[in-house]
Amino acid sequence: MADGELGAVVRHIRKLVAFQTSQEMTDRQLLFEFMANGDGMAFAALVRRHGPLVFAVCRRVLSHQQDAEDAFQATFLVLAQRATSILKTEARASWLHGVAYRIAMKAKRDAARRRAHEREVKAVPTTPRKSFPDRAWPEVQVVLDEEIQGLPEKYRVVFLLCCLEGKNRT
Repeated sequence: MADGELGAVVRHIRKLVAFQTSQEMTDRQLLFEFMANGDGMAFAALVRRHGPLVFAVCRRVLSHQQDAEDAFQATFLVLAQRATSILKTEARASWLHGVAYRIAMKAKRDAARRRAHEREVKAVPTTPRKSFPDRAWPEVQVVLDEEIQGLPEKYRVVFLLCCLEGKNRT
């Protein structure tokens, strides 16, 4: 086997081992690996672990898929930038939920402000919105996210872990 092929195999094995190891690490350990060693695999493990929760929040608040994706990315960018400031807390899911919600709400406000400004500049004929069978559900989800933010930290963590991430007491 050529040296180049052997090197590629060794790199692949190292990635597989790093992936398995990252699955067993706590959020705190993953953040430390990311901060101390610039370990991209550790950060990717955090994104895999908390990404579904973050994207769900962004998607509920923002009706546009690309806006939700942008808010999702911005949330993890904030995590990367502020990793040192949250090392002491064990409530990463709660922290990420709050960041995602605030970023998505800011994007929603900015989009509304932009639309209002565009209407002032040029009168655009509006098209009726597509009718949904249950129009109230997205509004209920937004209210739920607002109420989650109002909970004390210790209750918010438990609620997010049990109800939104499906984890139990074990």
